[in-house]
Amino acid sequence: MGRKVFYIDTENLSFNEVRNIQLKFLLMIFLIVIFSLGFLFVLNYFTGDILGFGKARAEKLQRENNLLKEQLKVLREKFQQIESMVAKLLEQDRELRLAVDLKPIDEDIKKVGVGSVEEKYEFNLSDEEAEKLLAESFAKLSKLEREVRLQQKSYEEIYRQYKINQEKFRHIPAILPLKGGLTSKFGYRKHPILGVWAMHEGVDLVVDVGTPVYATGDGVVSYVGYRGRYGLLVEIDHGFGYVTIYAHLSKAFVREGQKVKRGDRIALSGATGLVTAPHLHYEVWKDGIPQNPLNYFFEEVDPAEYKKLVQEQNNKTNGG
Repeated sequence: MGRKVFYIDTENLSFNEVRNIQLKFLLMIFLIVIFSLGFLFVLNYFTGDILGFGKARAEKLQRENNLLKEQLKVLREKFQQIESMVAKLLEQDRELRLAVDLKPIDEDIKKVGVGSVEEKYEFNLSDEEAEKLLAESFAKLSKLEREVRLQQKSYEEIYRQYKINQEKFRHIPAILPLKGGLTSKFGYRKHPILGVWAMHEGVDLVVDVGTPVYATGDGVVSYVGYRGRYGLLVEIDHGFGYVTIYAHLSKAFVREGQKVKRGDRIALSGATGLVTAPHLHYEVWKDGIPQNPLNYFFEEVDPAEYKKLVQEQNNKTNGG
């Protein structure tokens, strides 16, 4: 049988037995713990988080927050520098497009591709300054991404056009078909045999019979044979709307459908057809319209000089 515990009732001057002592003891312990914890939290608060319950962590977070804001400011400055660089690239893009015979990007297309209004971003941060800096950074990044994407597409288009131009330049008639004296120019003239005024759709270069005649640009031979007053002629389709005619020949070395390159020997000059003396009649056509061949003589480079220039360029390319 366990011991009984009594307490003195001062009002009645009697001893009373204490019942449920275990429950009351536990309740007392609980109240002491709660009081002690409360006291420690109050003491920690007023002593500057001496126990490290939260203030130190909050200060650390504040320092990190300030550091992040400083980094965001640096990032914003970097974005501004990149924006300036992209603006210069856009200006260079305009010049490059003109250089390869492409129209500059239309402003309306640029607005659609890049956007004239910056996107809005929200992060619901408690710090308004950090919220603003982060939103501005994301908006600038998004705009720069669109600008770079548009620029990349433009550069790809420029490169494609550059490759097309390289091919085109090889095909454009650009050298003398042979080296000879100019006796009759392009334009209206009085025909030396018929005595009537008519359009002279080419130029006449006086040379001896049997002088080599060279293709003035890359192309495909579209006709070889006799054609009325032209006598024996060779016609070359250079593509891109260009056609050249070499007339009054004595002999042709090419056949229809044959591919030729600028500087290839294609025939010998002669005096066939309606002529007063041996010479080469040479014509240049663009999109079905006769052109003045003199406008297509690159500094009057003849076939021999052209081959020399090509050889020098090949030597430079090969490091010779």
